[in-house]
Amino acid sequence: MAAMTVAAAVTPTLAVPARAAAAGEPLPLPPLRIPRPDLGVEQQSNEKIQWLQDAKLGMFIHWGVYSGPAKGEWYMENAAVTPENYRKYVTDATGEQFTASAYDPAAWARLAKDMGAKYMVLTARHHDGFALWPSTHPNAWHAGQAPLQKDFIGQYVTAVRDAGLKVGLYISPLSWRYPGYYDVNGTNCLTNKWGYTTDPAHKENARIMKNELYQQVRELVTQYGKIDDLWWDGGWLGQQGSDASAAFFWEPGRFRDPANEWPVDSAYSETDPATGRPLGLTGLVRKHQPDIVTTLRSGWIGDFTSEEGPSVPSGAIRTARVAEKCFTIGGAWGYKAGASVMGFGTAMNILVNAWVRNMTCLVNVGPDRTGAVPTAQADLVRRIGSFMTTCGEAVYGTTGGPWQPLDGKYGYTCKGSTFYLHLLPGYSGTSFTTPSIGDAQVTRVHDVASGTDLPYSVGADGRVTVTGINRTRIPEDSVVGVTLDRTVQPADIAAGRAATANSEETPKGNTAAKAVDGSTATRWCADNGNTGNWLKVDLGAARSLTGARIAWELDATNYRYRIEGSTDNATWTTLVDRTGTTSTSQVQTLVLGAQARYVRVTVTGLPAGVWASIRNLEIYDRPFTADLGTFRLVNRKSGKVLDVSDASGADGAAIIQWPSTGGTNQQWKLLPNTDGSYRLVNVRSGRLLESPDNSLKGAALAQSTEDGGDNQWWNLVPSQAGGYHRLVNVRNGWCADVKDAATTDGVKVIQWPTTDGSNQDWQLIAL
Repeated sequence: MAAMTVAAAVTPTLAVPARAAAAGEPLPLPPLRIPRPDLGVEQQSNEKIQWLQDAKLGMFIHWGVYSGPAKGEWYMENAAVTPENYRKYVTDATGEQFTASAYDPAAWARLAKDMGAKYMVLTARHHDGFALWPSTHPNAWHAGQAPLQKDFIGQYVTAVRDAGLKVGLYISPLSWRYPGYYDVNGTNCLTNKWGYTTDPAHKENARIMKNELYQQVRELVTQYGKIDDLWWDGGWLGQQGSDASAAFFWEPGRFRDPANEWPVDSAYSETDPATGRPLGLTGLVRKHQPDIVTTLRSGWIGDFTSEEGPSVPSGAIRTARVAEKCFTIGGAWGYKAGASVMGFGTAMNILVNAWVRNMTCLVNVGPDRTGAVPTAQADLVRRIGSFMTTCGEAVYGTTGGPWQPLDGKYGYTCKGSTFYLHLLPGYSGTSFTTPSIGDAQVTRVHDVASGTDLPYSVGADGRVTVTGINRTRIPEDSVVGVTLDRTVQPADIAAGRAATANSEETPKGNTAAKAVDGSTATRWCADNGNTGNWLKVDLGAARSLTGARIAWELDATNYRYRIEGSTDNATWTTLVDRTGTTSTSQVQTLVLGAQARYVRVTVTGLPAGVWASIRNLEIYDRPFTADLGTFRLVNRKSGKVLDVSDASGADGAAIIQWPSTGGTNQQWKLLPNTDGSYRLVNVRSGRLLESPDNSLKGAALAQSTEDGGDNQWWNLVPSQAGGYHRLVNVRNGWCADVKDAATTDGVKVIQWPTTDGSNQDWQLIAL
């Protein structure tokens, strides 16, 4: 484990307003997403999936044979309709026949645009196995056959592209037409509505089903030009277990299961030229559509996650991943006669709670058997579109935050220099006070729906109070925009700067510049596995640094390192020393406090077989809030650690010294404030280290719920003993002191004037 070195504070490049000296929490860093590998394929880069993150609204369309009987998309399975009888909904001229007589995908696209959607997704093939395009697989059931003889997908793709929208296709791997779906091994038939039982022949039946799927996926990704979104659904087997647990069946190929017990015929599969092994579903899709994004329902990890259903999103902002909320407004996903349509308030509650949590939304409609979208559904989506026309600036291209939402009350979105407050019906009142805006100044506050300016004031603590908010114009989401004199979230000042390294894996393109290109999909890598390799960035001029964030190549890997700064590229000062850290976090955020033009990261320790490799090196010169990691604080005099007595979770619990046990009551998170001080949050209790209000010299320190008071803020002042700091309370200037310089277990930690005694020195050990 390594001691954290924090250099003495210096005047920041961007002047901090006078009120910020008493301000609380600064603005947070933007979230960081790193593409993950699975089955040998890495998720798409942020650059390739950004369109989905920015779109914020798409239209989902469930339409197929099930639209004929009008009992929902699961009707075939729910009613145990045999494949032979289910076909009659296409062939027999009845009032339940799937005719597609009013099919007009251009009208669908116009409706999507009326809603404000930026992309569309159509069910090309649902669980019933019916394909909406002519398929060449000999066992396929598809729209190219009589009596339809249509290519609905071709017409749809053309119409969506012509409307300027992104093209999405839904496909389900499973097909209820095959008994083998419930008995892929032919040895253990799963429960099903049709009464199928175990039969060795089912294994071959399942293989034919898989052949059909591979051929139809290949048709979709090769015959219709660029496809932006492939929406997998239903990757589990027998509707049991998880999609990932069924990947052994669907995904064998280049990256999985060499036995490949259900091989896809060469006529329907493609192989990797390097190995001769079949590509598998994900490899096949990526080969022909290198920019496509996909869901996780095929058994592969997916490029984005999807939260399905009418539940209202709650809890924290979705970070480190792209998340989509999909829900239907028509009572079922597919057309269901007589089903009630979701109310506008209900739909908006789902949408807004998703947007403030950094999610995009996919809203489903279910056209009837002719292809017409029911009037009530069309009216609702157009009403959503009216809101988007009025308030879209607070939705499109935003991220959730910068602060966490409060369930049922409010939340935030932001982009550039503006953050947007979204007040939900559960919040009462026409005024609102935001958290601290840190080192920023307000330049404008406005009502987004009307565009009119609103009165506001900024307190000494940096909190913005807005009054006169109109809660009746759009009560489902009253939106207020607050524009600052700088970006809402601190910007990475290393991005695009000149970077060099003593060693580069040049043949693979893993050069130093890749660590500062803003992409987590690229990286710098040394050309050997030695320690001592370094990466350096030139910021162009000396800057007052506040922090750094490193994204290493690999997760769950113990990289050990040292960060140094220099003003002249000759004399170097250690800013952070992690040469002994045991952390295996892929992303590590660190506090800096130094004037430097050059920043150098030297890798000092590596696990066997791992090379020095950094995806992103970010440097910041503004105060920020981030998880700086977890620390143990060790007293120099006694060697014992800062401990919440009895591992208590209560306010007022005493702070003592105690031998290290590894308990979370001895672990502290460090949260930076705008004035350069920190809050120390106990990991076990979530409460802050505090000097009790109006307390005297010698008073015992305690833990307490955060209240914004500066008696909960602490300056880390370097001690004369290298590698140690004094914890100096911002309000009273007294230090965290082990009473009477005792070395006994359980002695209280008190506040006391600075004495330079070793009982006031604390070493911060990064965990």
